[in-house]
Amino acid sequence: MKVKEDSLLMLLLPEMMDGAQERYEILRQIHEWQPVGRHILAVQTKLPESTIRKHIEKMEKAGLLISRPSGMSLTSKGESLLGPLAPYLQKSPSLSYMEKKLESILSMEKVIVVRGDSDRSPEVNNEISQEGALVLLRILRDGHIAAVSGGPEIAGIANALPTLHMKVDVVPARGGFGRKIEYLPNLVAARMAERLGGTYHLMTIPDGLSPELFLKVKKELPQLKVVDELIAKTDILLTGVDDPGDASRWMELPGDVRARLASHGAAGEALGLYVDIHGKVLYRMYNAGISGDEISSIPHVLIAAGGSHKGAAILAMARAGIRGTLITDEGAGNEILSLMVGKESETGGY
Repeated sequence: MKVKEDSLLMLLLPEMMDGAQERYEILRQIHEWQPVGRHILAVQTKLPESTIRKHIEKMEKAGLLISRPSGMSLTSKGESLLGPLAPYLQKSPSLSYMEKKLESILSMEKVIVVRGDSDRSPEVNNEISQEGALVLLRILRDGHIAAVSGGPEIAGIANALPTLHMKVDVVPARGGFGRKIEYLPNLVAARMAERLGGTYHLMTIPDGLSPELFLKVKKELPQLKVVDELIAKTDILLTGVDDPGDASRWMELPGDVRARLASHGAAGEALGLYVDIHGKVLYRMYNAGISGDEISSIPHVLIAAGGSHKGAAILAMARAGIRGTLITDEGAGNEILSLMVGKESETGGY
C-alpha cells in the first residue's frame, strides 16, 4: 500500500490542502445558502471574513461563483466540483466534534479520527495506516531517530510509507513479544527503515526478562549498547495499544499473570504496561527498550489503534500517560465516548 497521489501533494504543500479545504467548504456553504453574503459564510465556515474575501476573489476569477448585490451564487462550473471533491476535502462535522471531544477526554495533543469501524470493515485499518504515515512524514526529518513498538497498526504505517531517501535511524521500541512474526518490532523497524531509505537497528532480546538477566545478556551482547544509545535519543515513538482480546500478545504472559490481570480487570497494554480502565498499572513487564514512564521525554508520540473493541484500551492507556497524537476510527471513538457517558450518568459529570 502506497501513499495516494493526493496525500503526496499534501506532504509537499500542506498549506495547499488547508486552502483547498477552506475553499471547498465555502463552495459547499454557498451551494446550501445561495445567494449568501460574506458575513453569513464567515459564521457558517468559522473562517475570518478577510480569509473569506481572499478565497472569494480567487474563485470568482476562476469562474466558480458570481457575486451580486443579493449575495454570492455558484456557477455551473462551481457546482460541478462539489461531488468529485467531496471524498478528498469534505470534513465531517461529526468527526471534527469527535476529535475535539476525544482530545479533551484523553488529554491528547491531537486526535485524528477516520470514518468507519475497523472491527466491521478491514479497509478502515488501511485508512488509519494512511493517516499515521502522513503524520509521521510531516514531522520526520533527516537525523531523526524513530522507535517502533510493532503490532499490526504500526506495521500498517510502515507499509503505507512511500519509498524515500532519508537519513534516519529506526529502532525497535521494545524486544520481541507476540506470536506473529510480521508484527514483531524488529521486522517493523526494518520495513520502515527500508521504506524511508534509512538505517535500522535490531534488538536481539525478548521482552519479559528480569533486570538481572537483561544486564547479564547485555554484557554478552555489546551491540545492544548502540541500540540503547539511539533509543535514549528517540525523536519519534510509534506505538499501538492492545486489549485483553489480543491473544497473540497476552497469551505470551505466564498463566498466573494472566489470571491476576483478568481478576483485576486489565483493560489495555502498551510498551509493557498493563493497566485497568482507570489507568492503574496492574503489571509492568520489564522492557529492554522504551517504557511507558519514558514517554513524556519523547518529543513526538504517535499512537495508532482502531476498532470499537479497542476503545476501553485506548482510554485506559491514555489515563496511564500514553499520550501524544492518536490516530483512530469512529468505532473506537464512539466506544470511548459511550464509556464516558456511562461514567457521567453515574457521577453527574466527569
